[in-house]
Amino acid sequence: MGLKWIFTALFSVLFRPEVFWSDARERFREVNAMKDYAAPVIAIVQFVKLPFIGTPRMAMLLAIISFTIDVAVLYLLTGVMDSVAEAERSAPVQHEIMTALSFSLTPIWLAEPFGFAGTWRWLFIAAALAYTVFISRTGLQAMLGSDESGVEAFSGKSAFLVGAMAMISSLLQNGLIRFFISI
Repeated sequence: MGLKWIFTALFSVLFRPEVFWSDARERFREVNAMKDYAAPVIAIVQFVKLPFIGTPRMAMLLAIISFTIDVAVLYLLTGVMDSVAEAERSAPVQHEIMTALSFSLTPIWLAEPFGFAGTWRWLFIAAALAYTVFISRTGLQAMLGSDESGVEAFSGKSAFLVGAMAMISSLLQNGLIRFFISI
């Protein structure tokens, strides 16, 4: 997938999530959302953060740490939600959950550069968390099939798990930034 596809998907996820998720189950059946969307978006965000950090060596170190944390949170959430979903369903759903999370965490990733905005950063983080919860709930319902039993409750619980993990990752990244900048 090219940059045009990535930016089109990013725009669509952020500004038209209902339209984006309407036919997502069939459209993303053959797409590896982690490799084709999430990793490039996370990397682009890390490059955007580089100018905000004065020291080049420190900037690269923080970018690598932030990238690793973002990818680890994505895999951790996928694993936890997959194990919970498999207890309730007979069919494997790891691909659908990974796809939904890869696109749903976009607002959190795009809010990362605002971590340098002083006291305003909490406003950006709170708005990104709220929007992530909304997008993840909509995405999980679309990817898992909203007509199946238990999907509504699972997507609601999972959306708040996504919000909690995103908040923890944001706090961890901000703490690491403050730690490394103070050295």
